[in-house]
Amino acid sequence: MNNDRKPMDPAIKKYLIDRLLNNNITVSELVELRPEINEYDLSEIIQHIYDLNLEQVRKIAALQPVMAKVDALKNSQRNTRFIKKVKNNFRKHMAKHNGLKNRVVVVEGDSWFNYPILLSDVIDWVSMEENMAVYSLASGGDWLMNMVNAKKYVEQLSTLQPDVFIISGGGNDLVGNRRIAAMVTHKGDSNEFEKSAFAKYLYENAAHPPDKPEDFKRGTQFISKDFYALLAFFQLQYYFIINGILTGGKGKGEEGKFPGIQIITQGYDYAIPSDKKIAGYNPLKWYRLFARTFLGHGGWLKTPLQLRGIYDPEDQRKIVYAMIYLFNEMMIDIGRIFSEMLGENRVFHIDSRGSVGKNGWTDELHPLPLHFKKTAQAFIQCINHPNKSGSAVVEVLKHQGGAKK
Repeated sequence: MNNDRKPMDPAIKKYLIDRLLNNNITVSELVELRPEINEYDLSEIIQHIYDLNLEQVRKIAALQPVMAKVDALKNSQRNTRFIKKVKNNFRKHMAKHNGLKNRVVVVEGDSWFNYPILLSDVIDWVSMEENMAVYSLASGGDWLMNMVNAKKYVEQLSTLQPDVFIISGGGNDLVGNRRIAAMVTHKGDSNEFEKSAFAKYLYENAAHPPDKPEDFKRGTQFISKDFYALLAFFQLQYYFIINGILTGGKGKGEEGKFPGIQIITQGYDYAIPSDKKIAGYNPLKWYRLFARTFLGHGGWLKTPLQLRGIYDPEDQRKIVYAMIYLFNEMMIDIGRIFSEMLGENRVFHIDSRGSVGKNGWTDELHPLPLHFKKTAQAFIQCINHPNKSGSAVVEVLKHQGGAKK
């Protein structure tokens, strides 16, 4: 948007927001609304989607005290290493062995970036790269709305002036506090996907058609209009964050405070609702039994869906499949928006879909370290060679063969 353009009439903005909440906003209307959204609007929208007042929303989104302490401890250790690394002339030199440019990276995100027990998550693996100094703000269990409201990333971007900003968020907004139960209907006769112009646009213009189209179709038959409102809301939030970084919120043709910065987003793989504990005990994977026993295994996906009256494990899996599919396509669309706006790829997406497989999960939502490592390798590739493929999407190596792009 141009600086001399008049702000949208408040009545028109309210009309478009109401259409978003009722799952009947058109794609052109969403495009019109995106650059007009501010923090107050985002707060109003989330209250209506969750049917709660702002205080209640903040309460359910707040990090648990124990979780916050564990997250802070892990970040403190990471950031101590970051400071030590950067102070040693890091910004002036190439990496010693591989000839790659040194990169300063700031990370904001959730438990894929800060897993709350002692195993290597995505950012742990990225931090091990000699030419990458990583400052972490990530918190397991954090919600995207908290990241927007707290704006910790803004302060650190200004202070550290990084080469790369990585962000992962949205999963906890959907599944935290059993919220996924409010996004589905047990009857399996929903036609809200057909009503959602935005979801249909993502499907029809997908970077990758679903590998299981019948599973996708069956999953959408249980998904209510609130999920589609949340999907569009996620894009508004990400647009708000990324536009602020790249253009200072000014829009097309304007340069932000961080010229040349590379932004990388992250989607999740197709999680499998399950409340099964691990049979037997493998001392090399002690954390898996620990996670499934003490970190709410089953409580994020399976139990809320059962409470909603959806008992068939295959229907449960297909619901999550459809949601994760659309979330990733929405994130890829964000990259397209900014590529067109800026005339170059500055926003990249790491596509993890299909990378973990059926038995590759530590718990309902988090892969085993091996699969975290595979995702991290896609990030590393993207940071070191952002324009190698010409694409703004980097695929994680699939579980059953395939290659990175």
